[in-house]
Order: sequence, then C-alpha cells, then structure tokens
Amino acid sequence: MDRTLYLNEKKGLVVMRDGPSLWIREKDKAGIRVPARLINMVFIIGNIRMDAGTIALFAENNTPVTLMNRRGDAIAVVMPYNHQSPDHHEEQRRFLRQEGHLDTFREWTSSMRRETQLLVMKKIDWETAQTFLAKGFREKDYTNIVDARRLSKAEEWKTVHEIARNFLMEMVVREIVASDLDPHMGILNREHNFGFALDLYHIIEPETDLLAVQFFTSCRWHDFTVRTNNGSTLSKEGWKNIVQRFENRKKVLAQRMDGIIRGYFDLLRYTAVS
Repeated sequence: MDRTLYLNEKKGLVVMRDGPSLWIREKDKAGIRVPARLINMVFIIGNIRMDAGTIALFAENNTPVTLMNRRGDAIAVVMPYNHQSPDHHEEQRRFLRQEGHLDTFREWTSSMRRETQLLVMKKIDWETAQTFLAKGFREKDYTNIVDARRLSKAEEWKTVHEIARNFLMEMVVREIVASDLDPHMGILNREHNFGFALDLYHIIEPETDLLAVQFFTSCRWHDFTVRTNNGSTLSKEGWKNIVQRFENRKKVLAQRMDGIIRGYFDLLRYTAVS
C-alpha cells in the first residue's frame, strides 16, 4: 500500500539513499530502510540532512516532494523532470483555447466544489447539511458555518489551515502527474505555476476546512500550538495530530480525487465532440 513519508526536523536525523531504498537514521537509534516504491508522497518539514541521491530517488519514482518550514508554510515542490510534455498536454491545450470552455469548466468546478462542501458539512454539522440539501446554499453560507467553528485565534487557524492545504495540494499534484496531465495548464489559474493543480484544489479545498475544524474542536488544541516571534507553529504533538487526521482521511480523499480526475476526462471528451 502506498505511504506518505513525513520527515520532521530533528537533531541527529539523517536520510540517505541506499539503492532503491531510503536509509533513515536517528542518533542512538537503529536505522530504518524504506523501499522508495512504497512511498507516493513526501513532506520535508524544516532542515533535514539528506544526500542529493535521496531527492533523485523520489524523482525516479515520480514522487512529488513538498518542502515546508517549521511554521508549515510551503517553500517548494520538487517534481520529476521530463523534457516531454505529459500525454494529455495537447488535449488540455485545445480545451483551453476553445471559446466557451472557460465557462463550462467554471460551472463544472463550481458544481464539484459544492459536492465537496456538502460532504464536509455532513461531517461538521449534519442538520445544516440537510438544510443545504433541501434549500440550497451560497458560498457565503458555507463560509459562515466554517467560521463559526474556528474556536481559535486567526494566527493559529491560519497555521493549521496552511499545513492542511499543503497536504491536500500535494495529493492533487500527485494525482494529476499520475494521470499524465499537465499540472501547470491552468484554466481558472492560467498565469500561475501549478495552475491546473490550483484549479482542482479549489474543488477539494473544503476538505482543508474539515481538517482544521476537527483539529480545533480537539479539547487539547491549546497544547498543540506554539506562539513564536514569527507567528504561530505546531508543537510536536500538534504535528502528530494534524498528520494523523490527514492519514485518516487519505483514502476518502484519494477516492474523491479519482472521481474529480475522471470527471475532467469526461469533460475533455464531451467538449471534443460537441
């Protein structure tokens, strides 16, 4: 089963390549060998000692790597290099250039996003979700429900929400790359790197709200956040908490992303013959 590798800054932690595997060693502990083929996402948090061969190994296995600072801000995403365009690059380009397809894509993403919002609402407020289903809702209505459940200061919410966003964004990138689509061929986000990934993340973004709301409804969230001179960050237990919540949702999120990718291919096929 595919796994996510989280490497959090720790004194004495060293990561090296060992053939087709990673060799992870901590001070005064036995080393651990992890086959790279079992890893499908990587998050490096803070300053980790590793050799260049480790990054190359991830690239060889088409595994994206997200680099984050200790506050949880994304610094960079490392992706495999391929001088050839992804298989579906030209299909995406044709879709982008045809008149009227921007509105079609915007309507599709809006519809898919509403589905995600309803799924999230069923998790955080079942009764309100039923009202939304019966009477409909606006983006503002959804936002008001989420805002009412923050239970935290703005700085702490921003930190946790950004970490959750980075987790989901890498999942989006991974699914796009695995489907031989171009992550940069944005439709709503045309002028941005990873524009298409941002387009699809917009659909699944409410899942970021869910992870953050669940984090802050924990009775111990005060112990999980730490104030610093640069703002807010997470304690060791805080990182464990948000990672575990993401891991618990990962199977559902993967299924959701699979449905979104299939929906996009259906859209390409439909517009190609219409």
